[in-house]
Amino acid sequence: MLPISHPSLVSRPGLGARVTLRHATAADLTRVYEWFTASDLTREVMGPPMFPDRPALDFAGFLAAYPPHVFDGSRVFAGRGWIIESAEDEVGFLHHGRIDIARDVVELNVWLAARRYCGHGIGSAAIALACERLQADCGVNRFVLRPSRRNVHALRAMRRAGFRDVGIDPKQVAAKLDLRAGDYGDEVLLFMALPMPPTHLERASGRRYVFVDSEFTSLESPRLVSLGAIDTEGTFFYRELNGWPREDCSEFVVRTVLPLLAGGAIPPADAAREFLAWLQGLAVDAPLTLVSDSGFDRWAIADLLGREDLPEGVQWRRVPIPYQELDRVAEQLGLRRHHALDDALALRHAILNPEQ
Repeated sequence: MLPISHPSLVSRPGLGARVTLRHATAADLTRVYEWFTASDLTREVMGPPMFPDRPALDFAGFLAAYPPHVFDGSRVFAGRGWIIESAEDEVGFLHHGRIDIARDVVELNVWLAARRYCGHGIGSAAIALACERLQADCGVNRFVLRPSRRNVHALRAMRRAGFRDVGIDPKQVAAKLDLRAGDYGDEVLLFMALPMPPTHLERASGRRYVFVDSEFTSLESPRLVSLGAIDTEGTFFYRELNGWPREDCSEFVVRTVLPLLAGGAIPPADAAREFLAWLQGLAVDAPLTLVSDSGFDRWAIADLLGREDLPEGVQWRRVPIPYQELDRVAEQLGLRRHHALDDALALRHAILNPEQ
């Protein structure tokens, strides 16, 4: 089977040096804890004299706030950490929380390892880079940071990265977006939204493209029901999964999706093995790009494989074709809308034949 790819390594120019992010691993955990709780910047985020309302975390508290999946990606879209590198040195940590595809938002948190790394644009470059990668890799477009008003240096770096205060009561916004309880009573909610990706696909020579769609139980608490995929040559994959309770399905799914299922659902682990084997067969000739119209499909692939990371040599690209266009194509081709394989076929046709 295709191996899981190495942790992502991406870079962006900072004001003073090129900034690189790599996925954190379990080997980084102790050092990240020390950066957070025992550096010369710690007093600017927790503990007296500036933050008597936020006591310093002991190691058990740190593990509760940043559990193992942050360092190994084993819980799909539940949160992940990056090590920030600059000038061949490891200079900080950036964490994204749960990726909420339904509300299209994810919370970020960032800290540098020492004061000597401040003032060089490293933090703002790392934040901007993380937003770009989360959009490209996970399909989320809106981002939130929640610093204390007392942390003026962090506020400056976050605004330099493009984040802005929306001027709305933070408690109301946090409740509407179902955010976790904040760390500070004087928190500032800073937001940034990236432009949506283009609705056309610029195909690169030497790559093979696979169009993917999924069906799941509900937007709020999704469980994967089926996955369909078809490549540019017409080779296809389709599996229905078992193990999801019917009572978890939304009214829309019960009414529209379930009647289209063919039956013969298989365990998710079996479907994952078959999907990886199918991708392996396609990847013999060229590296693969998986294409879908929604971040939910990226979540579905990660959920099926049990990891956020795609297999080595496989990329994902979101091409947000409007639903109305997919409706039109499905009707034109006589396809069943909201059937995973038929929707993958509709997406393939809409992208490869944009004028038809």
